Amino acid sequence: ELEYDGDPSFLTGGLEALLTTMGDLAGRVPYASETPPNHTQMNGETSSSPDGGYNFSTTTIGAKLGVKTGSDLVVCAMAHLEFVQRKTSSSRAEILAEMRNAKSYFKQTMANNLSGSIDVLLKADRINEGAKNEYALTATERSKIEAKIA
Repeated sequence: ELEYDGDPSFLTGGLEALLTTMGDLAGRVPYASETPPNHTQMNGETSSSPDGGYNFSTTTIGAKLGVKTGSDLVVCAMAHLEFVQRKTSSSRAEILAEMRNAKSYFKQTMANNLSGSIDVLLKADRINEGAKNEYALTATERSKIEAKIA
């Protein structure tokens, strides 16, 4: 099903070209179940290049980044969601769930102060808010994290 609002001439010529292009791209994109290339073993955890993705837990990312605050753990949770789970943005609920997975770092007060932690990160330009309550790491923050966890 396709819903379109715009110039009617697009429906006669442009739509067909768009569908052809999307079909070609879909054939080239690997399935999520495929194993990423270039895996290496570090401290008992599997990782790989940024192109292949990472396979670190939020706890391991927290150790590599030196988590001390709730804001630090939010960044680690988002790094896991973006680098490991390959999400382009994450909801507050997804971030909180991933924070809870880092049992050695998570404290209930961090959940209670999640709004404050997110506000601090937004003001520090470490994360961006795309849609309401959907967040992503900034490009600068992603680069810093990649350098530390690689």
